[in-house]
Amino acid sequence: MSVGLDNPRQVQKLDPVEVPYYGADGQEQGTKSFAPGEISNYPNFALLKEAVRRYQGRLRRGTAKTKSRGEIQGSQSKPWRQKGTGRARAGTRKSPIWRGGGIAFGPRPRSYDYGLSRKQRRIATRHALLSKLLDGETRVIQEICAEKPATATFRKIAETVGLASSFLIGLPSDMAVEDRRNIWMSARNLEGVEVLPVCDFNALSLLKCRNLLLTESAFAEVQELESKIIGPGGAQ
Repeated sequence: MSVGLDNPRQVQKLDPVEVPYYGADGQEQGTKSFAPGEISNYPNFALLKEAVRRYQGRLRRGTAKTKSRGEIQGSQSKPWRQKGTGRARAGTRKSPIWRGGGIAFGPRPRSYDYGLSRKQRRIATRHALLSKLLDGETRVIQEICAEKPATATFRKIAETVGLASSFLIGLPSDMAVEDRRNIWMSARNLEGVEVLPVCDFNALSLLKCRNLLLTESAFAEVQELESKIIGPGGAQ
């Protein structure tokens, strides 16, 4: 499968955008500039759709199963003789047309994943992330206190920056695991809130949330990754 990669590249340069910047207490302190690199075929809706389907498929357990006629327990003998009874011929009580028999063409354990190359997944993630930044759905906060889990304090800060529900919290990839866990425990009781480091961003996590909240360090990491894309050969 090759979605969105066979089309001729239409490389374009996007204008820098200003992202609202807030202090650790949630008070607005101006804006931060984000400069996107060159990009081609943006926004690639077909690729984003396939990426979301792929991630959703991987979340399915795929354990649904019914028994076929070969797996039903019961007698192997013929219910009655072939001729002379006036009834329809029958060879086994396990037939799918009999009550209690096997299921024909029923679900079997399977994987709902399908091929999507690493390059396609990376491009889809970048397009989804840029859509949050360019469409005014991103906010940057100086830092999120992580000394101990505190949902009430975190909810107050989130409401101060204008986020009530359905937002993704982006943390720097090098953040300590304990600090990341404290933030996750503070936000887990809020509706539609997810916590991820920048290195674990994917198209589904970015698109299913209405807004994106980045710490200052995470925003710098995103900008650094974007600045590594140089020239039309690096546009994706």
